[in-house]
Amino acid sequence: MSKDDKTPYHIHLTREKFPRPLINHQSRLAVAGPFLNRRLPSRILRWFRTVTPFCSLPRPVKRPCLYSHLGLCRPCPGDVLSPPQILDYRKNIARLRRLLKGDFISVNRQLETAMSTASKNQNYESAALLRDRLTALNYLQHPPSSPDLYLQNPNLLHDLRSEALASLIQILNPCLPYLKSLKRIEMYDVSHLRGGSATAAMAVAVDGRISHRDYRHFTVRTPDSADDVASLLGILNRRLKRTDWPAPDLIVLDGGKPQLSILKNLDPNPYNLIPILALAKRIETLIIPSPVGFTEINLPRYHPGLQLLIRLRDEAHRFSRRLHHLHRKREFLSEI
Repeated sequence: MSKDDKTPYHIHLTREKFPRPLINHQSRLAVAGPFLNRRLPSRILRWFRTVTPFCSLPRPVKRPCLYSHLGLCRPCPGDVLSPPQILDYRKNIARLRRLLKGDFISVNRQLETAMSTASKNQNYESAALLRDRLTALNYLQHPPSSPDLYLQNPNLLHDLRSEALASLIQILNPCLPYLKSLKRIEMYDVSHLRGGSATAAMAVAVDGRISHRDYRHFTVRTPDSADDVASLLGILNRRLKRTDWPAPDLIVLDGGKPQLSILKNLDPNPYNLIPILALAKRIETLIIPSPVGFTEINLPRYHPGLQLLIRLRDEAHRFSRRLHHLHRKREFLSEI
């Protein structure tokens, strides 16, 4: 008696040479569903298309459409595809199937591995494309806040930041017992082109909020500017001498264990004064030094504290490249 005349929608994947997703009322062999209206599954497929492209046109596809030019259908079945390209398309559909089933972790790991491989093979265009897909996937994993919550609590944004910092302190405290506050977090990154025009940047978050006014540029002055570890050591030594800047509660280095090896050479050595850790790319691992070695912490990608550190890392990378490009431009113009 509680049923009406409406039939729920489901998402299917066709069994073709180039599979595509379909939305219909059939529940048999459905990949995802049921949905009460068509708008929701359409929106889900539109979101997932930015992570793993697919073709939605009826088969056979005679020519590439607009989605192909936008990168949302790549490789396009309308082109003449080689066997490796056909395999890439099928991998995209397999990835879409895992996303529809809620398996975000394996898709995230696969994209990170492919991006790392492409970067090592100096296929930077493919690596940048995979990076954008990872960014889209991370955005989808971040739980949104309902607008009604902001109406109920005008200080919701401040409360969310405080909650993120508190959870991060709770996670780091077993390894960093002297970490009492995260009012000011500083992130450092070095940028250069084969040692030329080497620069570094400090990105800052104050009370969990990105503070652009506290950003600082550094020009690397070490003899071997291609050595990121030595360059980072020189930058931190210069920064720690600036007593006119607010003292950080936490210093984060973009890198891994090699970057943390500079702690024993810092002058003055702040090992027991300022907590320092590293944020390693790929799977975003927090690496914390200790007297007996290193401790690695892997947080969920949607963890608000980790999201803050990732945003800081990206900001430090962007800001260091800004001065790096300016130096390269000046050097280029001086040679003309």
